[in-house]
Amino acid sequence: MFAEVDPIWKEAFALAWDAFRRGNVPVGCVVAHGPDIVARGQNGIYDEPSITPLAGTDLAHAEMVALSKLRKREHSISEYTLYTTMEPCPMCFGSIVMVGIQQVRYAARDGWAGSAALSTATPYLSLKKMNFVLEGGPLEAFQIALSTAFELRRGHPNRGLLLDSWHAHSPEGVRVGTVLFEQGYFAAAVRDGSKVEQVYAEVVANLADKSRAEAAGALCEEE
Repeated sequence: MFAEVDPIWKEAFALAWDAFRRGNVPVGCVVAHGPDIVARGQNGIYDEPSITPLAGTDLAHAEMVALSKLRKREHSISEYTLYTTMEPCPMCFGSIVMVGIQQVRYAARDGWAGSAALSTATPYLSLKKMNFVLEGGPLEAFQIALSTAFELRRGHPNRGLLLDSWHAHSPEGVRVGTVLFEQGYFAAAVRDGSKVEQVYAEVVANLADKSRAEAAGALCEEE
């Protein structure tokens, strides 16, 4: 369960869940130098400006908030790795490039706005030799479940297209996010102050239930 997740990812998802609880897009970002965290960010587009300078603006994506904390004279930025719970959008991708971070790890693919493919889109970007690595697995499903629940809650006008784009890579993440949202789980978790590890355990348990049901069905067919 969550205890087995890498500590850096634990922090990134704690930030994502905290953003969800405050009514923001559930994305968290951590910039690290080896095992050491040097900057944190979480989506804050609906926050009050007092929280961060970018808060309350469309610039307040998790990656942008984290990158804004890296002062050039104080950090060896080219040696850092950026961890984000969702594949960076075009704005965040461009900022990562211009700041000088080459190593990027993302937990979940974003079929709607994800822009990792841009790393070789032009000669200039190819020369940057950026390395994007997908984490995938349960972390991807967890992120997509959170994102699905958030979009269902806020009623985004393009939510159908959003969910379809995520479903292409993580159908189980969309399914579990939808089921738990409709059951009122996420609203209760926010109300009760549930920790990220509790929410992660619930999502993963629902993923496991589906897998066990499919395995049982396959066994019955064989018999």
